[in-house]
Amino acid sequence: MTPVVPDGHFVNWFGHSAGAVVFGLFFGLLWGDRSPGRNKALVATLIAFLWNAAELAGLAQGSVGPYLAAFESSLFSFLPALLFDLVISGDPPLAVRTGYALSGCATVLHLAELISDSDFLHGAGLDIVATGFCALAMYAAIRRRQRALPALALLLLSLSILHFAEDERHAAWWVEVLVHHGGIPLAMFVLLQDYRFVFLDALIRFLANILVALVFSAAALVWREKWPSTALAAITGLLILYAFTRVRVQTLLTRLAFRRTDPPAFRANSDEPTFLDQAEQTLRIYFGAGPAVLEADPAMDGPQLLANGREAALGIRLTSGQIRMMRFGRRPGGRRYMSEDGVALRRAAARIREGIEAIRDAGILRLVSQAELRALQAQIHPHFLFNAFNTLYGVIPKEAAGARRTVLNLADIFRYFLRTNQTFVSLEEELRIVRAYLEIEGLRLGAKLKTELNIHPDAAQANIPLLSIEPLIENAVKHGVAPKAAGGSVQLSVRPTENGILVEVADTGVGFPASDKPSGGVGLENVRQRLRLCYGPDADLDIQSSSAGTTVRFTVPRSA
Repeated sequence: MTPVVPDGHFVNWFGHSAGAVVFGLFFGLLWGDRSPGRNKALVATLIAFLWNAAELAGLAQGSVGPYLAAFESSLFSFLPALLFDLVISGDPPLAVRTGYALSGCATVLHLAELISDSDFLHGAGLDIVATGFCALAMYAAIRRRQRALPALALLLLSLSILHFAEDERHAAWWVEVLVHHGGIPLAMFVLLQDYRFVFLDALIRFLANILVALVFSAAALVWREKWPSTALAAITGLLILYAFTRVRVQTLLTRLAFRRTDPPAFRANSDEPTFLDQAEQTLRIYFGAGPAVLEADPAMDGPQLLANGREAALGIRLTSGQIRMMRFGRRPGGRRYMSEDGVALRRAAARIREGIEAIRDAGILRLVSQAELRALQAQIHPHFLFNAFNTLYGVIPKEAAGARRTVLNLADIFRYFLRTNQTFVSLEEELRIVRAYLEIEGLRLGAKLKTELNIHPDAAQANIPLLSIEPLIENAVKHGVAPKAAGGSVQLSVRPTENGILVEVADTGVGFPASDKPSGGVGLENVRQRLRLCYGPDADLDIQSSSAGTTVRFTVPRSA
């Protein structure tokens, strides 16, 4: 005998299948979210998914057994408590606990059906949930007026629960749609209050991919029917075309549905901190971001989406190895930062880094031009200068070894000073000029000058900015030791540390008061500019001075 199929049978199959897919997709999105406060929504989504899956299992079996019926009813009775908690946002606690108590009582009654044949338990459990949460939904609408629509959705969901008290599992199709499967969009409306944009982002892209895949699958089937001899080559070509079309559709979708354009360009200027501040402000206008409240991971380079996309941050790793963090607050209308915004942040980061490099290159070229201009102004012609050194070296008697050695040292120093085609040199090369300079000063000052060079072997092969140590040594001799009647010592120390390589120049000269600007300021300022151009705006000289002497140090970052 052929069974009679109720009117709502197909509607139930379609409705619960759609519910299982939608809630399953949303559960996957929430599972990947690590923001605080997502657990309630995650559990509610899981319960809604299991309820739809249990309904599908009952439809597949043709009947609902007592255990499956108790399981379904318990799930659907507990779902309103979680949704009410999300609507009221946990405040006040007594109302939330009341909601969970109602669901708990209803769940106990449904489980009691397994050991009792009374139909009263099933109906009583559903009545408790329906009437109790209708009252709580109205209370939530009054207390949280900004969430009146989710409260109304909860009210309608509570009313629809009465439908399950009927013995007839399949009513007319329009009844099934309105009161049975109407719970699916109502529950989703409550859940999506805090997650609507991340869900919309994924769902629209998912549907677009499915649509494109269906079009190309249909094209492949038609081709195979009409031209079977070339089906393999055609399918291969269609697969390649599908990959290309999918990317284009996603790009078009981003521009039309999410109104996202390429990130703006950033105008580089001569001041790196100002450039970074202007870039951050430009991005805030681009995203329509408000003031930031949440803290980002200060050690993370690249984009960060915070609290399920409520806020965002972008870390820019500077040449010094430090991270400059740009933070972006909430957007108008509660719109979240979506996946495409993360891509835009990565593109913006690349453009910002290009701007930083352009600023540093311009600064280095400016220093080089200034050095060349000073050389021209001093009327120093390199060929004439070195020819003069060679002539002087030749006329000095061989017995005057010190004088001949001084000429060679001067030639090396001037040749080193006039190098404009290099930014970095090896530490050994800089030390060679330091030793040549100290040898010349040793002849001039005699016993007044004592020197000590402590170079760690692991630092010998490091690259440092050109003329970053010699000016410090020259400053220590000229302004520290030379003015002191009793003379003094100059000590150079280069050693590796956790942050990189520490360069320290210390002297026992006259020093200067802490309130005064150090003498030899031009040389120190030149070194300071070189360090900042090479390692970023945070690179600087650490200067400590007293009547006992002066110590100047800087660090070559490990990343360099």
